[in-house]
Amino acid sequence: MTGKVEIASRPSCTPVFAIDGTAKKAFPNLAGNKIRFTKFLRDNYFIFGPMGAPGIDLVNTRFPVQVRKPTTLDGKPDIADVIYEFHRCYHAHGDELPNGFELQRDAMDFRGITTMVFEEGRARLSDRIIFGLCAVAVCSVHNKDQSVPDGYFLTFGNSAKLVINEWWGRSVDFPAIAALEPMPLVKLAFADWMK
Repeated sequence: MTGKVEIASRPSCTPVFAIDGTAKKAFPNLAGNKIRFTKFLRDNYFIFGPMGAPGIDLVNTRFPVQVRKPTTLDGKPDIADVIYEFHRCYHAHGDELPNGFELQRDAMDFRGITTMVFEEGRARLSDRIIFGLCAVAVCSVHNKDQSVPDGYFLTFGNSAKLVINEWWGRSVDFPAIAALEPMPLVKLAFADWMK
């Protein structure tokens, strides 16, 4: 997956804040950023998964990291909780990510490999999550009135080029794109690491 995205010095900030702002539009009556953010991201795993964490069953995978008050029904953190806690909150407060939560640089690897490194208490996610978050924000119906300068796009595998100005608000069309390159969904099992 490749794409043309120009982002300032902290590459994961802008897409995280795009999710935060879109979640507020989607759920204006929900109290609290965390509830809105995690619900909105979970509701869009069908986009975020293929674009940001291909092959991982995001619905059922729980991560072996400590987060404050996970928002899942089982009380164990999923990727929405991890992204909120370590990428949204740290950046929102102007802090650097804690050691072990840096993004793995593999989006520009044209072999199509997604690398994530898990150690007990740490999760270094693929930098593909940046593009997954962008895709969720762009495809949200709550952003259908947005635009960017011409020429910006996201790609999905080798199959599709998603011109951003043509994809605002089109979340219902994304499953057809994901179907172009079907992949298995694997639940990552960290039960023995969970506290």
